[in-house]
Amino acid sequence: MSLGPMNIDINNVVIVGGGTAGWLTAAVLAAQFDTRKNFSVTLIESPNIKTIGVGEGTWPTMAATLRRIGLSEAQFISECDASFKQGSRFINWRSGQNESYYHPFSLPVGYNDINIVDHWLDNGATTSFDEFATNQASVCSRHLAPKQASTPEYANVVNYGYHLDAGKFARLLKTHCVERLGVQHISADVTRVNHTNEHIDSVILADGRAVLGHLFIDCTGFKRLLIGDHMGARFISQKSVLFNDRAMAFQVPYADEHAPINSTTHATAHKNGWIWDIGLPSRKGIGIVYSSDYGNEQQAYDMMENYIEQQAPHCNLADITPNKITLDPGHLNTFWKGNCVAIGLSAGFIDPLEATAMVLIEFSAKFIRDHLPAGKQDLGFLSNKFNQRMDLHWRNIIDFIKLHYVLSERTDSQYWLDHRAQHSVPESLNRLLTVWARRAPWHADIEVAESMFPPASYQYILYGMGFRSLSALSDKRFADKERAHLKKLLSHKQTELQKLYQHLPTNRTLLRDIKHSWNSRL
Repeated sequence: MSLGPMNIDINNVVIVGGGTAGWLTAAVLAAQFDTRKNFSVTLIESPNIKTIGVGEGTWPTMAATLRRIGLSEAQFISECDASFKQGSRFINWRSGQNESYYHPFSLPVGYNDINIVDHWLDNGATTSFDEFATNQASVCSRHLAPKQASTPEYANVVNYGYHLDAGKFARLLKTHCVERLGVQHISADVTRVNHTNEHIDSVILADGRAVLGHLFIDCTGFKRLLIGDHMGARFISQKSVLFNDRAMAFQVPYADEHAPINSTTHATAHKNGWIWDIGLPSRKGIGIVYSSDYGNEQQAYDMMENYIEQQAPHCNLADITPNKITLDPGHLNTFWKGNCVAIGLSAGFIDPLEATAMVLIEFSAKFIRDHLPAGKQDLGFLSNKFNQRMDLHWRNIIDFIKLHYVLSERTDSQYWLDHRAQHSVPESLNRLLTVWARRAPWHADIEVAESMFPPASYQYILYGMGFRSLSALSDKRFADKERAHLKKLLSHKQTELQKLYQHLPTNRTLLRDIKHSWNSRL
């Protein structure tokens, strides 16, 4: 049966809540559907709620998202104090003895044809896996940019995402949505929600106005005004798996304007959690994540003070006011109920170790975009499909982040010992580790096409943390052909690395040139 025009009636979307979640969702939808015709996007933002702005890191998916919504990369970098992120560097996670490894955004060499883990193991694993698999670890160690000034916007030489100022990003998205994409903005508090069973009819503002809609998106953060209070979605805690529930964030100035800008998020483990260190053009964002069950705020502050003394001795931590954040690790039991969808912190939040917050916003907004236009009679089908996909994403996120803790050999605190206790490890992760002890992860482990963490990501963490699989190379009929092919790939890789050293500018140099180029257009 074909849908007639009268059935395509989800064309009035109301987003309650601003911040990155609300404005990015509005931009993704309004860039797809013509708001000058029969499609409307309205965003209601409370003037009395401060945006939390957790997380300043994105995945490489953000480049395509920004391009599609019509933002210039130069404008984004200039106005959001953004820098290039090429992955993460994990420090002291394995033993706590001054060791580190990278989880880069580039795939291992020959990834589509060869599982090079087998060859790395067969060669005795004499070099670190990240260096064996890709040039990006070496690029990052020299603070090099992922491309040249002449490289087109959103194109790359090595894969990248971004570090950014979350508050500035939300403001840029807001201006872009309202001025260029036709999003209707209402600054007001929502005081009441009118709903019938599992269908929201309208939200009532403080001044008595009613805002009607066909689809309501809850971006009210931990408050969960629509999906929780009125639609009855329940919260599922994951604190028994991932313990961290507190954070303190500091904005730290550079020693001088020429200081190098890191190419990766630095995540340094401590006795009761970890410390993030993110380099933006104008400052660093440094913060500590910890569990209140294993330590207190003063202990966390003392750890930060020690870290700042080592990494930024020019700073006096007493002069910097921290942003203290209480986290409740977990997610909803259902993310789309009736005609209400939770996106962002409304849906849930987990340990920010792998910067999953923004990419979940992207995935959620793109799902809605790609499944409209639709009729109200399709809501049940869409909600079931969305909930199944998001449930899979959340399970994968929890397993992947827990992997970092499970593989640690640290014994300096009960925190690390309890992370390895079997009662805190999901059964799904235990099964994967059992399988990967016999063979390295690869394409057979992909559960969904839009996978947040490809098998390559698991390879970088597993072998960066010292895990060992059995090499399957001796069982392969064409092992010698693979070896010959990989030898050529590695030779080419080494030649390319020398070219990267020669031609890639530093992060600071490229970001300065991009900002200068943007300012010259104004």
